[in-house]
Amino acid sequence: MRVLRQAPRAQHPNCGPWLSFLDGSASRDGELAGHSTGVIMVFSMRKTGIFVLVVVVAACAAVVFGKRYLGASASVSRYAGTSVAEARGFPEKRPMPPTRRMLAAQILLFKSLDYGQVERSVMDLKAAGVNTLIVRAFQNRGDRVYGFAKPRCRQGVYFETSYAPVVDPVLHKIVAIGHRHGLKVFAWMETRKMPLYLPDPKTSRALRYRFGTRSFEPTNMWSIFDETVEKKLVGLFQDVVRSGIDGILFQDDLVMYHHEDFSPKAAALFEQETGKVLDPRALYDGVFQSAQGRWLVSRYTDTFWAWSRWKNKKLLGFANRLIQAARAIDPEIEVAMNFMYESVTDPVNALAWLSQSLAEATRLPIDYYAIMAYHRQIEKELHLSRAAVYEKISAMTSTLVNLIDDGNKILMKVQMADWDTRKQIPASEADEVFQRINDQGRVSLAFIPYSSRVPLDIIGRHFQ
Repeated sequence: MRVLRQAPRAQHPNCGPWLSFLDGSASRDGELAGHSTGVIMVFSMRKTGIFVLVVVVAACAAVVFGKRYLGASASVSRYAGTSVAEARGFPEKRPMPPTRRMLAAQILLFKSLDYGQVERSVMDLKAAGVNTLIVRAFQNRGDRVYGFAKPRCRQGVYFETSYAPVVDPVLHKIVAIGHRHGLKVFAWMETRKMPLYLPDPKTSRALRYRFGTRSFEPTNMWSIFDETVEKKLVGLFQDVVRSGIDGILFQDDLVMYHHEDFSPKAAALFEQETGKVLDPRALYDGVFQSAQGRWLVSRYTDTFWAWSRWKNKKLLGFANRLIQAARAIDPEIEVAMNFMYESVTDPVNALAWLSQSLAEATRLPIDYYAIMAYHRQIEKELHLSRAAVYEKISAMTSTLVNLIDDGNKILMKVQMADWDTRKQIPASEADEVFQRINDQGRVSLAFIPYSSRVPLDIIGRHFQ
């Protein structure tokens, strides 16, 4: 019997070779039955004794060969049937494999002076249970430079590209070190704040409304409605994938605040798609200035909420196009996206203030929802006690476990340093935050920032 190879996935999905084989199997089954009958008919004209003997021999032979052939044929048919299903143009209906559990160190800065020191740090992290490095791939003005880098400029990216200034293309070397020790490496990427080569940067910036002067001014963030910005970011995301990374983390700058974007392209598109004029007077009611000098809004109008939902839709569409561009280079690239804590604790205001909706984002083809569960920041901004903020972390995790279909897709990020003082958070405090998260169920974990002072014994206790 002929042994067949399964057609490679790249073949045309018409399954021609497999269908031809199946047709041949059916006809060969018919040939065997016809041949046996022919033998019996020929010998029926012989003498009775010979006739009986031949009939018995032929019948036995037919049974033996038939069982062997049909058994083999049935086995091949099972495999052939599977191959046909795999070659169809639509996916087979079967449960998708669960997302791997990420246990990550998010790295703002390697102070290491050489790659040998980087490798020793990576080995220590692996020993503590870390299976993923999330490495800053961008450099903004004022950011500290990696200790082993030889910077060519003050802002840009850490990989080869023609779409942004290149500080020093060190990312692929970090990837190689991570892979050598069995760790995956994610590039931590900005979008609206990313340093880019643009022909006219001023016209590519978003416009915000100033409540005090009732006028518009450019922000320090790009407008996602500018086609040149999108083209540059698409090229940039494809180039970072070419550096050999395993995944991308979207920075938290892929949001739009409640007073942006009023750029001409954004306003025209909103009016075209909704029939509503984008006028600040139709968005905000009861604007006033607080004792601290901040401008606040008493009430948002129905038009404002329509605008916020529209902006959220545009942000998700923008993110999806970047994801698809990255996966055009490597279909296996993993994607994580940062979400502010308000997207879990206060989703209505997250939509108003940030145009961010975690519930809507679950429609995106992303692998990890990276929740910025920074307890010190939450404690300060919400004026909570330490005990209350621990309860808040527990409640956030519980909410997420009920919202997301796979706990491993929930990436709870824990801060290991105070953002204001830059001092290391006590080990007992970090231990309590991790414990509160793990008590709610099995989820992915990350700590930020990595430094040589991080208590890796605490990390090792929870990264199991």
